[in-house]
This record gives sequence, C-alpha cells and structure tokens, in this order.
Amino acid sequence: MQRQLLKMASLMDMKQIMRQEVKQALRKLDKEVMKSESAAISAKVLQSELMKKKKMIGIYIHAERLREVDTTSILQQFVPPADPAQRCYVPIVVDNNANMRLLHLDSMDGVQAVPPFGIREPSLTYANGQPREDVLEAAEPLEVLVMPGLAFDHTGSRLGRGGGYYDAFISRCRQRAETLNRPPPVLVALAFQAQLVDSVPMSDHDQKVDVLVTSEDVYRLTDRGACF
Repeated sequence: MQRQLLKMASLMDMKQIMRQEVKQALRKLDKEVMKSESAAISAKVLQSELMKKKKMIGIYIHAERLREVDTTSILQQFVPPADPAQRCYVPIVVDNNANMRLLHLDSMDGVQAVPPFGIREPSLTYANGQPREDVLEAAEPLEVLVMPGLAFDHTGSRLGRGGGYYDAFISRCRQRAETLNRPPPVLVALAFQAQLVDSVPMSDHDQKVDVLVTSEDVYRLTDRGACF
C-alpha cells in the first residue's frame, strides 16, 4: 500500500511539473503564432470526413485566457449546422467536483462568459425558455468530441489542467453509448506545437485521444481515429 501511495504521489508530481512547463511555453507564444496555428488546425478539422458525416458532435468553446486553440471557425460551421441533421453540443461546468455537461447549442447568441476564467458557456435554456437538450439524455449518443488539453504526446496520451472534467465526462459518454449499444465517441484533441511533449504521465482513469490535430499534422492514433 505504501509503495502504491508513493507511486501515485510521484505521478502527481510529474503531472504538476509538466503542467507548469507547458503553461510557461504557452505564455511565451506570440498571439500571431496562436492565430496562425489555430487557423491551420481548424482547416484540418473542417476538412475531416468524420466531421462531415457524424450527426452528434461535441465541440469545446475555447478560452482565450487559457490560451487554447481557437475553435470559433469550427463552431461557425456547426452552429447552426449546414446539415440540419447534425447537432452540436458544447460544455458547461456544473460544479467543482469534475461534473460537466454538454448542452445543445442552436445559436452562438446563447453563449455567455462565465467567471473566473471567462470561459464561454451556453445558457441553460433556449431562447423560448425551454431547457437545452443534454447530450447524455438525447436519443442518440455523442459520436465525436472535439476537446482541449494542456499537453499531449504522439501516442494519444493527454494531460488536462487537473480538474478531471473531461475524463469523467468521457466515462459517462462511454456508459451511455454502451447502454444504447452504440460505439463511444471518437475523441479529437486540438493542440499547439508548444503543447506536444515526448511522454505524458498517465494514471488508470486518464483517457487517451483517438486523433490529435496540430498545425503541422493530423495524428490518427487508433483504429477508430483512422476515419478522421
């Protein structure tokens, strides 16, 4: 037991050190570099056959303060979608206990900045006052999740910011898909070059991604990601 606790503490330390290093690298990024890389990444995402064909799609709304890859142009293609059969869902943080929901977004007018980081989230209701559809309560499961992260390696290992929100949400998505006898969502991560590292320390509950999109390349890391 003591050895296991020491191993866990060591892993947490390694994660924290990597978070600090990558955050420092992101702070050094020039805004024009971020803009250029975001545009190149978005173009790759929008050219993806997977994104064109799948109907239930989750996309994060980037937080400029966190220096995330800008998803504005991607969202503009899906909110509202060119294909009326497609539905786009975006994250909303529920509490401080790693609980997050993805709500249907029919218009960017329904988005508002939320403190403390100014992350933009959907309102809880549509313009007509009706509650927004929660993707985990929809008739069809989520098929694609476009997600952020802090650091990634070339095997698909992902390091988040430490809250565990995406890991917990992905686990619930997998359970929902299994209940409906459908495959889990394809996990697509977007990253600046500065976020790529040699190896990300991973624990058992950490979720790997199927696809990693950078300005330089698209890494299809699993059989499920091959269709991107």
